[in-house]
Amino acid sequence: MNLDSLNSTYMGGGAVSGVGLNKFPENEYIRSIKNKANSQVFSVIPSELDKETYSIYANDQCLWAYNDEYYLKPCAKNLGNTFVHPQFFEAKKIITNANEKRYMGKKPVSNHGQYPYTAFIHKTTQNCLSYDNDGLYLAKCDPDNAYQKWEISPDKNMCLLE
Repeated sequence: MNLDSLNSTYMGGGAVSGVGLNKFPENEYIRSIKNKANSQVFSVIPSELDKETYSIYANDQCLWAYNDEYYLKPCAKNLGNTFVHPQFFEAKKIITNANEKRYMGKKPVSNHGQYPYTAFIHKTTQNCLSYDNDGLYLAKCDPDNAYQKWEISPDKNMCLLE
């Protein structure tokens, strides 16, 4: 299994104000993500809807969210063009301070210098995918929360959450 693209941010395609673009894999889907704060790797499953919609895969199940509650449940299949589903997250590229405010809801308090990164925002709750020492969870999107910042890769990694 080759996850070399997770050893450094998946870069390419020019720069914006001196910042490299965290591009989605060209003509490919994102297949794995790595938390920028603690290097935990998870697999993601692309949806048929578009190249920004994914399911988060852990322990042979998908992360589902309802309001303030979230669970690992068997992954739903054959959802076709279903726009909203409890297991769908939207991958958003964060490359500048203004772009961060748009997707994360506010500008960061401090200059964290962690651009570029990708945020995975749950499509119905609008909370961000997070991972820290307590495990995988959803929380209000916060540009100052390092546990909500992800590197992306087109490489597959069917791993288990430990």
